[in-house]
Amino acid sequence: MLTIDDFVFTERSALLIAMGLATLIVACLTSVHQWTQARKARGVSRLILAGTSVSSGLFAIWSTHWVASRVLAPPPPDGFGINPDMLTYIAGVVLTGIGAGMSIRDRWSRTRDLVTGLENRANFIDRLDREITSHQVRSQTLALLCLDIDGFKNINDLYGHTTGDHALREVARKLSATLSRGQTLARLGGDEFAILMPTIESPTEVRLLVERLQRNVLAGTNEIGLPGSISVSVGVAMYPSDASDRAELLTYADTALHRAKDEKSGSCRFFDAAMGQQLRERRTIEEELHKAIQDGQFHLVYQPQAKIRTGEVTGFEALLRWTHPTRGNVSPGLFIPIAEESSFILTLGEWVLRNACQEAATWERPLKVAVNISARQLIDAGLADLVSNVLAETNLPPGRLEIEVTETALISDPNRALDTLNRLKALGVSIAMDDFGTGYSSLSNVREFPLDKIKIDQSFIRAVHANRQAASIVRAVRLLCDGMGLPVIAEGVETADELNFLIREGFTDAQGYFLGAPVPASEIATSAFDNVIPLPTTRVRLLSEVAVQ
Repeated sequence: MLTIDDFVFTERSALLIAMGLATLIVACLTSVHQWTQARKARGVSRLILAGTSVSSGLFAIWSTHWVASRVLAPPPPDGFGINPDMLTYIAGVVLTGIGAGMSIRDRWSRTRDLVTGLENRANFIDRLDREITSHQVRSQTLALLCLDIDGFKNINDLYGHTTGDHALREVARKLSATLSRGQTLARLGGDEFAILMPTIESPTEVRLLVERLQRNVLAGTNEIGLPGSISVSVGVAMYPSDASDRAELLTYADTALHRAKDEKSGSCRFFDAAMGQQLRERRTIEEELHKAIQDGQFHLVYQPQAKIRTGEVTGFEALLRWTHPTRGNVSPGLFIPIAEESSFILTLGEWVLRNACQEAATWERPLKVAVNISARQLIDAGLADLVSNVLAETNLPPGRLEIEVTETALISDPNRALDTLNRLKALGVSIAMDDFGTGYSSLSNVREFPLDKIKIDQSFIRAVHANRQAASIVRAVRLLCDGMGLPVIAEGVETADELNFLIREGFTDAQGYFLGAPVPASEIATSAFDNVIPLPTTRVRLLSEVAVQ
């Protein structure tokens, strides 16, 4: 029987030992990885992964025994002795290597972003958690930087997603080349990147790094054929001075980033106490939104849309209002963006749609009711079915419902938006583009999407009689839409001068406080059978008659 005393060190035994150790390590790592994956899997995949794990483990044991017996055995005349046992061992090594390669590839795909090759969000968060735990012990400071590519959405929309991916890779390359040893760069998703500075002495270090990052991203001509240079905006949060845990740190850095993007391209903002107060206020409002719909704090008001010359009311736009028990009337400009950033806008949008249709169904005169739809609602696959169900439940004819969408909502996901609009049109619902002139104002969008009406934004109507540039824009939009056979309605008419300008330019329909302020449904339900509502459209009829004369 061979024992360790029979061992004689030779080149053959050294090579066998090296092969054995390498095979043992690879087989064990493969076995552990496959077993970890098996615990997460279900069904047949779980059995296959578990079987692979056990097989790798058994091969590790057998290969160790086989190599040990060959090391202790006297060398055969032909050196290694190529025999069936050796061939079996080599085959096992090859199969184990393949399994290890698959394990490595799987781990890489789970920890790396497939577009840029940087760490992905999940892996970066794990790293951030470890650094925070370590810094708690050592009482050190770290900085988290969140970065966005300025105008990235325009790149995707105008040049396509392939060019957008090239832009992501180029920015990732320039950012990576700027970082020092120990600093980590990751792509969190979309066009958002994150950088972890694990140990800093003062905010000045962060500022200097941000300056280098922005300078290097801007430097040189871009390699993807875009006009001009690419820039990034940066938001910074510090641990532990700004935040005490990972979730807060990420949130605060993202808040600072959004503040930077609100200022101008290529800006940088550090998180501060004022931002913290605003963020807490925002979170409070988001929580109160859910309670508001349960407690009946929301209600709708309706603003008339009328023929300019006759004062005849053609429909009403439903507008959402929130009366808070302690805050009073909360501005839609405050709570609507907060709702849009969360899935709550879907719940709120459904509430508005259902209540507007219920109210309109009670009107004696079959006037249209216009309901605004957000970008998140527009790309929701269930919107058309929801509209169909609401119309059926309220017995409102589809032709009396008008869906208002903004151009920004249309281009957030053009294909899905087009599909949704076509399904709505198939129901018999009409579509209006709201706030025209404030987004891309692309005539191709007007041509490609199934629109029934264009609403010129109130910012162009305000003092249009005295603003030559606004007057030229309003006049051009009307002429273009006339040529395309699209009705145009002017929003935000608030003075007699503005109304008279629209009459002279051939506009037929308008909406605004001068024509009629938004009023509760109770004030129009009993009078909607007339051609005008009694208040304040008496003023509309009189003014129109004077203007015609």
